[in-house]
Amino acid sequence: MLDSDAPPDVHSEPLSREALRAACDSPLQYLAILHRYLDGGLTALPVSAQRVFLQLVRETLARGRDRVRITIRALTEKTGLSKETVSHALRQLSSPSVDLVNVVDAGGAHRAGQYQVRWYTYQKRTVGTTPQRSRMKVRSLIDHSSIENRLLSLSAEDRALLEQSYLALQPTERRDVEDTVRDNLLTLGMVVTKEAFHQYVLYETMRRTMYHHIRRHYPNMFVFNPVSTS
Repeated sequence: MLDSDAPPDVHSEPLSREALRAACDSPLQYLAILHRYLDGGLTALPVSAQRVFLQLVRETLARGRDRVRITIRALTEKTGLSKETVSHALRQLSSPSVDLVNVVDAGGAHRAGQYQVRWYTYQKRTVGTTPQRSRMKVRSLIDHSSIENRLLSLSAEDRALLEQSYLALQPTERRDVEDTVRDNLLTLGMVVTKEAFHQYVLYETMRRTMYHHIRRHYPNMFVFNPVSTS
């Protein structure tokens, strides 16, 4: 049904799931979606809200996911906006009338929140058009079996323990873990960002140093089919 809270002068429409999937695999398709937002796709939003939303797009779609765990402080550093402006922009983006961001976890003063992007435009209507926004739950694009999202499923305590385990590795052990991950990526012909590489290194560190603890508390952490059937 149509969103009764949406302003009457706003036109909003969903991005196609096919385009989003293509953007996860192709930089050019990603740029096409980014340009769609830049070229008037967010004109019904204040500039600050546009800036925060575009940053969330970069943190999610550019990495093949639809949500990100990030602190307000990190968003202020990345956007150049004040803490108050970023917080206000997030409230606007997650409000029922805008609904471009779903706050999965609000976080805390020193804890990252988790935000899910809802893939719609939000632009000023032109004369003669009718509102298109519907309040439908969008199926998640997130790949719950990915290494990054498996690490996100860890509790704060276990994530901290994993980071400590990595830092506690001897230089030769750390090189061995990194070389193992790098060799696997080279074998598969994959090129990843430094951030993604670090996630893979952490996962391999967890497998080597915390295997029994993780299997006890997260039974499915090391069990998955690497070939998607979707």
